[in-house]
This record gives sequence, structure tokens and C-alpha cells, in this order.
Amino acid sequence: MRAWRYWQMSPRRRLRSVAQRHVEWLPARTMNAVCLGGGHPAPDPGCWCGFSGARDLATLKEHGLCVQPGPVVVGEVFLWGRVLDEPYGYRAQHARPAALALVEGTAGGPAEQAAVLAVLQAYEVDVTVVPLDYALAGTTAAMLSFQLMSSRASRGLG
Repeated sequence: MRAWRYWQMSPRRRLRSVAQRHVEWLPARTMNAVCLGGGHPAPDPGCWCGFSGARDLATLKEHGLCVQPGPVVVGEVFLWGRVLDEPYGYRAQHARPAALALVEGTAGGPAEQAAVLAVLQAYEVDVTVVPLDYALAGTTAAMLSFQLMSSRASRGLG
């Protein structure tokens, strides 16, 4: 099954989960969920372990995640193995990116955007750039828009 999620870039230039910042997604590799605290197979109905994905982009946008400044990536993932239904979507045992999109303006200038797009190509999926209002909504979109506008103004570009 396919689902939607956000990532940011880790300092090592890999996709990093927004909620679990210590989890890096390795290029062209399947991610296998483990529960570090519960000692049970992931996902488990009584725990929050497993790889999460929203049913669709509209649902993902509704959840308005807190993201830090820096490149934001939105995309679809394949989820399989043990999969649990959740109100927002799913939690799964295995995951792998299916398609990735860099959110326009979140990577800085053209050179940084090109560098991030090159990194995303290593995931061996379709990679695009999408406008901020396509990928994000609500407080998260407003916060990132403000940060981008402030950053441009401080560099004399606004």
C-alpha cells in the first residue's frame, strides 16, 4: 500500500523522520521497524512504533507537523508487512520511499536546492519540486513561509 509522509534532511544528507529525528532513511534500502522500548514486533497496537504514513496528502497536511528550518521533503512511501490502520492512515513493519518532492524554497538558494535534489536521486525514485502550498498547510505552512520570507529579507533578497 502507499501512504504519504514528510521528511527533513539529516546533517549526514539523508532523509530523516520529522517526528523521530534519530531515524535516517537510507538510500535505496527497505526500512524495517523495531520497537526500542517495548520489546515487541513493530508495529504494535498498544505502542507508537512502526513507520507511519497518512492515507492521502490532504490528511498529511491536516496534521501540521512541527518542522525545523531546512529542506522539507514530502512524498509517498510503500508500506507492507504487518500494517495497522490508524485514524490518520497506517503504521507498518516495512517502508520504502515511492516518490519524493522537495518543497520549493525550503532548501535555500539554487545551489543548495540542486545539492538536495542530487541527494534525493540516490533513493532511486521519482524526484520533483513542489510549491509550499501544495505540500503543507495550516500552522506549518505559515511558519515556513515566515521563515523563508525572513531569511530572504535578511539576505537583502526580499
